[in-house]
Amino acid sequence: MAEEARFNGLVDVQRSAERWGATILVITGLLTTLTVVRGASDLAALRDLWPYKVLVGALAGASLLTAVGSVVWAAMAAQGHPVEIVVSGPRFQEETHKATRVATKRLKISRWLALIVVPLYVGTLGVMAYAPQASDTPPKISITDSAGGTYCGNSAKQEGAYLIIVGDKGVAAKLLVKSVTKVTAVESCEKKK
Repeated sequence: MAEEARFNGLVDVQRSAERWGATILVITGLLTTLTVVRGASDLAALRDLWPYKVLVGALAGASLLTAVGSVVWAAMAAQGHPVEIVVSGPRFQEETHKATRVATKRLKISRWLALIVVPLYVGTLGVMAYAPQASDTPPKISITDSAGGTYCGNSAKQEGAYLIIVGDKGVAAKLLVKSVTKVTAVESCEKKK
């Protein structure tokens, strides 16, 4: 068995690397699919470009590059490297041992890279989940009067016959309640040009 293992070690490592490469491709494909399907809408929901959107992009990019690196190292371990054909037994044995060591080292690198992918990906999801969302800002109130004028503010309160619209800098408008035709909630107030 020891005699056979000396010559079959390379084949065993390469088979293991092939299986590992297939596994990491499935995992990478799944993560990529989830990122493509959910990523754009989740990223758009973040409120601030810096640092949140930039951080998500950096983590997702690092995750993808690390996953690709893991796949490449697994493929290199499985395929080996070209060697000259050696006719003598001792020389063949030496080259086989050397190729086995190289393939084993490449497989270990691939596995370490795969372990790094998961925290990077989880970090990406964590930032997307816990960063301030655009929807975290309270809605504004938009009021249209019978003359067709539209007024916007943070809130509105009624004082007698008047509706007072309060904005960021205090009272934004004062309207007669009977002239109000429409009241709606809006995400933000558009500034008049």
